[in-house]
Amino acid sequence: MKNLVSVIIPSFNEEKDIPFCIESLRKQSYKNIEIIIVDDGSTDKTLEILSKFKNIKIIKGKHKGPGFSRNLGARKARGEILVFIDSDMTFSKDYIKNLVSPIFKDKSVIGTTHDYEIVENTSNIWSRCWGKVRVSREDAHKVKVFRTIRKSVFLKLGGFNPKYGYADDQTFWFRDKIKPLVAKNTTCYHKNPETLKAVYKQSRWIGASIDNFLFEIPLAKYLIPILLFLVFPLAIPFIAIRKTIQFKSPRIFFQMITFISFRYFGTLSGIFRNIYLGNNVR
Repeated sequence: MKNLVSVIIPSFNEEKDIPFCIESLRKQSYKNIEIIIVDDGSTDKTLEILSKFKNIKIIKGKHKGPGFSRNLGARKARGEILVFIDSDMTFSKDYIKNLVSPIFKDKSVIGTTHDYEIVENTSNIWSRCWGKVRVSREDAHKVKVFRTIRKSVFLKLGGFNPKYGYADDQTFWFRDKIKPLVAKNTTCYHKNPETLKAVYKQSRWIGASIDNFLFEIPLAKYLIPILLFLVFPLAIPFIAIRKTIQFKSPRIFFQMITFISFRYFGTLSGIFRNIYLGNNVR
């Protein structure tokens, strides 16, 4: 179908958020879309909830991470343009329209990214500690995440590499040094983890996905995590002070200490897991 856009959403235990994501997509001004949910082996009620929605394509996958799920969805997509989003995102009314517009207008544009990504759940203290803006309009040009890309180019490049884990959607930058064009007036809303357990798990996933050339050096690969384990506790108070000053709220200091502790020890746990167990799946 001409100008059909396939929106691909990997989903792992997203029973609370994915209904809002789907409803937001259905309210988009651009209507020529197909919604593809690729379940990444959820163990909660995600699939049960998805079964109640009409006119969406549900693909059941195994728990191999979002990169694997995104690639699976891309192969099943009918659209000539692929859009990759997360289950806990919602969007401004013209998000899809403005995101794909540069691709339809200019054949030289292979893909785009959005220009403004706001944290939706800032009323939660642990979410607020992460920050209130994920992507600002001033820094959008630095983003390496492809939110949309031509299907033909995506398949030609071999899709996302699951080895990057949390950062798999930056594959084309890591591997091919290709960055997306920033599409204007594309605002989306994203959630941050809301509990300390979720902060730890998200940080662990990020840590397990770190791809650094230093980790390819045999000796450094095993020494760096140990050095980080010794240094990080000393750095936590100073980082907490800096973050508290940025937030201009002295009352948040002790929460920030707690947050940073969970975040950085989660990151270390992820690094250890990747190096010693070879596992970067969420």
